[in-house]
Amino acid sequence: MSNRYTVEVQTPLGPEEIAVTRHGNPNAPQQIFAWHGITSGNDFWFWDTFWEEAEVLLVGLPGHGPVRRYEDGHYRRWTTQHLFDVGEAVVRHHARGVPATLIGHSTGGLTALGVALQAPALAARLVLLGTVIWGDLRGIVRVWEEATRWPALAQGLVAASLAPTHLSPAVFKQAMRFYIADSSAFYANPRFHETIEAGYAAYCATSYAAIAETARILRATDLRPAVEAQPPAVPTLVVHGGQDGVVPLEQGKWIAAHIPGAELFVVPGAGHLCFAEREDLVNRRVRQWADEHPVG
Repeated sequence: MSNRYTVEVQTPLGPEEIAVTRHGNPNAPQQIFAWHGITSGNDFWFWDTFWEEAEVLLVGLPGHGPVRRYEDGHYRRWTTQHLFDVGEAVVRHHARGVPATLIGHSTGGLTALGVALQAPALAARLVLLGTVIWGDLRGIVRVWEEATRWPALAQGLVAASLAPTHLSPAVFKQAMRFYIADSSAFYANPRFHETIEAGYAAYCATSYAAIAETARILRATDLRPAVEAQPPAVPTLVVHGGQDGVVPLEQGKWIAAHIPGAELFVVPGAGHLCFAEREDLVNRRVRQWADEHPVG
């Protein structure tokens, strides 16, 4: 199987094609599943710190990347539960019968947490970066959320926001300023430029309808009751930028306080893309935590 491929999974809302990128050691006993955030893509991750010891599967959100385009009505049926059902189905499709490490950023963190909540036997560890817990977000994502009260307006607004970034990788790179706090560190990171070049085509393949409906899902999301009722019982690391301008730090603090034994790492001076703004620092902390909580 190639490094980049798609899988079609079945859910209560029907089939969903999902983009997957495989890295690491396919013969390793440990598996890691990592989901990106809204508008992002599988190539925009920096998780090679795990690749020698695990099979790492980077998993797209529904409608994101080079996947099948559905009619708009398909996307309008999406719910928060659908994100979890798709995430669980992708894990089960690849799983080897042992729990895996689930990692997610932003909406991807929401998905990873949702999978751990509804299918706890699949999760051995959780790493949640800038994770959406409830829908009170900030910045351009908040604008999209509010616009989803009027579906046609939301899709038009998403298109107007993102169409310029489809002109060239250079324009896209400049637009990332909306998500970061430390632009000097972010743009000085050579890995950022490499990943943008690698993932730009997949980024441009994401439909505006899928992004608009993902924003609608986020507006309606609130995982607090589910977490309070039955929190995950696996080692959990919560990583959050101290100056996150999309998902308020309050949400990272809340989830860390409500998962027994969870550890919170606030990345000083970093925004929503803390893993790129402070790559070495975040990687060291995640690596240290993973060594302290081995799988198996």
